[in-house]
Amino acid sequence: MIPERLVDFVHGAVLAFVGTRDARLRPAVTWAFGARVSASTDEITAFVPDVEIDRTRSNLAHNGVVAYTAVGPISHESYQFKGRLARMRPTTEEERAVQEILRSKVGAQLAMFRPELITGFVLVPSTALTFKVDQVFVQTPGPGAGRQLDLSAEP
Repeated sequence: MIPERLVDFVHGAVLAFVGTRDARLRPAVTWAFGARVSASTDEITAFVPDVEIDRTRSNLAHNGVVAYTAVGPISHESYQFKGRLARMRPTTEEERAVQEILRSKVGAQLAMFRPELITGFVLVPSTALTFKVDQVFVQTPGPGAGRQLDLSAEP
């Protein structure tokens, strides 16, 4: 089960990316704006703007392997969630509202930068990528970076 502290982290003001790879193991990465975590099913649904989804969609159709990385823009606390695609569909109106809420949260944290850094991204239309989390890794810079979390040992 995904621990509540990681659910709260992913639902917070984070910058996030979806990473995939093609048949020749060449990586592709795209922004994700907003996500929902289901701790009971160990699934994350990340919302990816369609303006950036072509390579991601192609790679997922080929192998279904997903890496979702969430980073706190001020704290640099970060985690990478790895798993396999369960389903892909257009986002709902409610999910698009989640994207806008995230944009506001991150914008408030990054108020020292030009607003276009956050407001300049086209979020609609977007695609919801749901994947089953198999592994979680600490990506926070420091001595623990790269360490896999033992989810069975977390409360």
